[in-house]
Amino acid sequence: MKNALIIIIILFVFQYSFSQQEKKIDSLETILLAIKNDSFLLDKYKEITKTYRSANSDIHLHFIKKYLKASDVSNSIINKARALRELSEYYSDIKKLDSALMKANEAIELYKSIDDDYGVVIVKNSKAIMLQDKGDYANALKVFKEVVAYLEKDESKYTNVLWLKMNIGALYADINEEDKAVNYYMEVYNDPKAKENNSLIGRICVNLTNSYRRKKDYKKALSFALEAEKKIKRPRSLANLKSSLATLYSKIKDYKRAHNYYKQALDLYTSLNLQIRVDDINHNIAYNYLRQEKYDEAEYYFLKTNKAVKNYDNIYSKKKNFQGLSELYYAKKEYKKAIDYYIKNQEIKDTIQGIEKLKAIADIEIKYETEKAKSEKETAEQQVVITKLESQKNKYYFISAAVIASLILLASVFYFSRLKTKKKAELISTVLKETQKRLAIEKQYKDSELKALKAQMNPHFIFNALNSIQDYIVLNQKNLASDYLGKFADLIRNYLHFSDTGFISIQDEVHNLKLYLELEKLRFEEQLEYTFQVDDVANSGTIHIPTMLIQPYVENALKHGLLHKKNHRRLKIYIHKPSDKIIECIIEDNGIGRAKSKEINKKRVSQHKSFALKATTERLDLLNYGRDKKIGVEIIDLQENNKAIGTKVILKIPIIKK
Repeated sequence: MKNALIIIIILFVFQYSFSQQEKKIDSLETILLAIKNDSFLLDKYKEITKTYRSANSDIHLHFIKKYLKASDVSNSIINKARALRELSEYYSDIKKLDSALMKANEAIELYKSIDDDYGVVIVKNSKAIMLQDKGDYANALKVFKEVVAYLEKDESKYTNVLWLKMNIGALYADINEEDKAVNYYMEVYNDPKAKENNSLIGRICVNLTNSYRRKKDYKKALSFALEAEKKIKRPRSLANLKSSLATLYSKIKDYKRAHNYYKQALDLYTSLNLQIRVDDINHNIAYNYLRQEKYDEAEYYFLKTNKAVKNYDNIYSKKKNFQGLSELYYAKKEYKKAIDYYIKNQEIKDTIQGIEKLKAIADIEIKYETEKAKSEKETAEQQVVITKLESQKNKYYFISAAVIASLILLASVFYFSRLKTKKKAELISTVLKETQKRLAIEKQYKDSELKALKAQMNPHFIFNALNSIQDYIVLNQKNLASDYLGKFADLIRNYLHFSDTGFISIQDEVHNLKLYLELEKLRFEEQLEYTFQVDDVANSGTIHIPTMLIQPYVENALKHGLLHKKNHRRLKIYIHKPSDKIIECIIEDNGIGRAKSKEINKKRVSQHKSFALKATTERLDLLNYGRDKKIGVEIIDLQENNKAIGTKVILKIPIIKK
């Protein structure tokens, strides 16, 4: 009964809203019918579409269509350009960005045709925002700079230039180039004209707060946030700022001020009826108490948030809260509860990853179907052209030789038709074989990647790591257990993340290797010395190599070279850039050597199989397939006086720039 009543209320509200919208359209139509002058009518359409932009998409679209039709009837190019701009804004509001960009380009061409440069600039500004929303940052940046260059010529538009420079800074922040973002923000912040505009300077301070917080310069972030607090007036923006201030005070361990700002943000979000943000703040308050080791207060807010997020289907909020509860109960030494919430967190994490993978697969399928349809259309069009040409050719042959060679002509037509069919069948067969071959290679490639991932996360390594964590917990060494568990979790998360990306930067690869060696060092009872030497020219975020390429060789050095050595175990990893096209990685150990390792392995009842190295060898063959620049591997047995003193592996990897 209760559900039926709710449905009736919803239907009533919907019907009422629809009725009100129809009345509004009818009243505006009545006004427009009374206007007889075409020029006045077009001006009225311009006013109405601008008024309902972002306010009511249905009314907006209704009058855009009317505006386009009226501008066509009046043959007014400028009004058609304005109407197309409004249509572009409409598509942008409903997130149909490809359609929005297409209509924006049409509007730009019309403005250019009548030499209306300012009209071009206005649409380009909207286009840049659409490109940014779409993730096409390079073109968005290019268009923004074109708009700035034009507006800087007109002093009356100087404030607009400042806003645009702030937008360019925000774009750089979106692509994690914080230094460039800060440079643009500071240019606006230091401008005297900006100081006169509270709205602009408040927004700049907020952006600087966010940039310095991401750079972990919390003192500077705090100073800009406090300045923004004096400028920001809108309740929602102020609530977001209060939340940022609370987070910053928490970062510098001023938990009392952090709590006060969290409470202020909580009051604002509650008054705005933003339940999800209310739950986020309660979650942050809980963490603030947890950092102070006030476990009872933290538990109250975590459980309060946990109860709230059950009322709406937001798996990201649930995952975050389960993680918080797991950390809380671990700190309280209530390990059963900690494990229960950790498992819940992992289950949701698996669900999120599954959703993201399904979405990626759906995107690939859509792209495949689109390309397939396009290819079939092109083939059909080509076939029509070929058929027409052949028909014309046959017609000429028939006219010229109908009397003296009709039988020969018919035989020839039959013969060529059979020949064409045969060639077409052979072509289809060839394409099918090539496709099958490509699919088989792709399958082998993916299987090889999975084997490499499995090799990295081998059960022995995970078992040893978890045993070490258990020992720390039993010995009540919470800090060591937490530190070791954190490193272990970081390593596992990195392996899972980069296993899907295909390529990894040198910086991330070195970071993962260091994590792996820190964990393996415990297994060697601290009797392991390892060093990294990475040239500055090689240590660039723009240089990428295939994922999971170096680690198996490091693992092989540990298991077969250094494990059997009693003491003074040393491992050196040297990465440098001998040329603009090659990254060279040298892995050198002072182990017992390959010959001695094989001899030891033969004596074992259960011989260890070097799965990681085998999987990597197969993967190298697939990576090198069809490439001019191949990945090279050279393994050198180091000797001194005919005695093995270690092994050196040299990897030569072609540079991939992203």
